[in-house]
Amino acid sequence: MICFSMGRASTRAGDTAVLKPARGKVAPRMSTLPPKLPQDVRIGFLVHDVSRMRRTLFDQAMKPLGITRSQWWVLSQLSRHSRDGMLQTDLARDLDVGKVTVGGLIDRLEAAGYVVRQPDAVDRRAKRIVITEDGRRVLKQMVAVGQSLNQVILAGLSPEDIEVTERALSLMKDNIRQGTADRDDADLAVGVFGPEADAAEAPPLRKAAQRP
Repeated sequence: MICFSMGRASTRAGDTAVLKPARGKVAPRMSTLPPKLPQDVRIGFLVHDVSRMRRTLFDQAMKPLGITRSQWWVLSQLSRHSRDGMLQTDLARDLDVGKVTVGGLIDRLEAAGYVVRQPDAVDRRAKRIVITEDGRRVLKQMVAVGQSLNQVILAGLSPEDIEVTERALSLMKDNIRQGTADRDDADLAVGVFGPEADAAEAPPLRKAAQRP
């Protein structure tokens, strides 16, 4: 079992990963950014810090499962097309990442037994990526961990706060996508994860246990 309290975690093999918020109400923390920074600079720092800290928290929680946050997103997307799978190009488009980036993630997931490449029924030269039973099994564990993590991350925020934040971040994301639309020389991800996260991936996934 994975139990988080004030940033520390402990594990016990064989249990489902669960995250528990620390007891008691956490007092809001004031920003440590210099108050004289312009507002547009401050929000950039905050978005970067939240993304970095959230990535670290998720990767720590997923480590006992032998999988990373980026690979989780790939499995989650494939689970919605569990029957026929997806073409790698379609997967890259839906995740807003480059084909090279998603190709490396698929390679690691395939080596672990969580996905397989199968010939496309129409174009035999193309390969469809299909999630396996082991992939679905580990995805269920990851969803349980993710739900617990979100409770910690969103503690103290009202539904209205979350809605306003979602709108603001969605608009920022659209602006970034528009700003990079004319750059055909950059494999720049503006989706759920970026290439820099994959460059520091955890060690290769553990091979799924062979079933008798």
